[in-house]
Amino acid sequence: MCKITMKKRLINALLGEEVDKMPVVSITQTGTEALMDICDAKWPEAHYDPKLMAKLAIAAHKEIGYEAVRVPYCLTILLEALGCQVSKGHKTRQPSITSHPYNSREPLPLKPISNDFLSKGRIPVILKTIKLIREEIGEDIPIIAGSEGPVTIASDLLEVTTYMKWFIKQKQAVVKYTNYGANAVIEYANALFEAGADVFALLDPVASPDLINPRDFNEIVLPIYQRMSKKLKGKVVVHICGDITGILSYLKETGFDAVSIEEKTDLEKAKEIFESKIRVVGNVATATTLFNGTPKQTYDESIIALNKGTDVLAPGCGLAPLSPLENCKAMVEARDDYFK
Repeated sequence: MCKITMKKRLINALLGEEVDKMPVVSITQTGTEALMDICDAKWPEAHYDPKLMAKLAIAAHKEIGYEAVRVPYCLTILLEALGCQVSKGHKTRQPSITSHPYNSREPLPLKPISNDFLSKGRIPVILKTIKLIREEIGEDIPIIAGSEGPVTIASDLLEVTTYMKWFIKQKQAVVKYTNYGANAVIEYANALFEAGADVFALLDPVASPDLINPRDFNEIVLPIYQRMSKKLKGKVVVHICGDITGILSYLKETGFDAVSIEEKTDLEKAKEIFESKIRVVGNVATATTLFNGTPKQTYDESIIALNKGTDVLAPGCGLAPLSPLENCKAMVEARDDYFK
């Protein structure tokens, strides 16, 4: 096969089409302290300044060799725009939610998503950042933009323990709040595509079987994901943390292009269940390998993922800010050696 661009390689991989070699990217966050020091774009400022955010994102492509540029670095953008208060964090700590505006024993009326929603909070920062990145990197390198998913949004608007209780006592309210989150994601994601993003990463850690019974996932979350997939105007990768083996058969039916998995989910098993209907992204361990391991361990784990048939080689979750660059680079080295 003749040489193709990084963007074409990633899109082909997500479509299950022919590639010259598997892409190596990060679907999840890429900001590390080492990259911040190299490009002089540090947290928390890089969460709020489009130029700094773009510099740090591009650094992961230039310094590590990841074949995509990924923004932003947290799961608070939509939640802030929907009324949550956010702590800015610091150089090695991401922003976090500090308030839950709808937390109550009984469901509260949801404020309608306003016509000027895309001007709320840091949404304009992300949209401007994507445009700056495209101007800098050109058209041949893909941009991945991510956000918190509808389950995670609903759980943080309420507070996660309240949300979990409602799966037993207030299922209609769970559907209502989760659909509300989905509507916000759809509007935001399509704005990201319009700004220049090529792939949308839907990060929904609270949808994990660790928190939600697979039966409830099938009955409540899956139909919402299916509605979203019909309305999102680009390629979508969904990421759910933990061992998601119990919901793989449901994720197969979402209509999304790919599922990003952690090392807790066996990649071969996922491939077997998906039957080429949806692609697999992953799954080099972030905490035990990329953060705490060695380049050799990262290299070996990357080769294992490639042998098991990953469609896109990627960290299993977001990079820990103190992850050594040598470990991250070992992923690219392993992929390159694998396809010599």
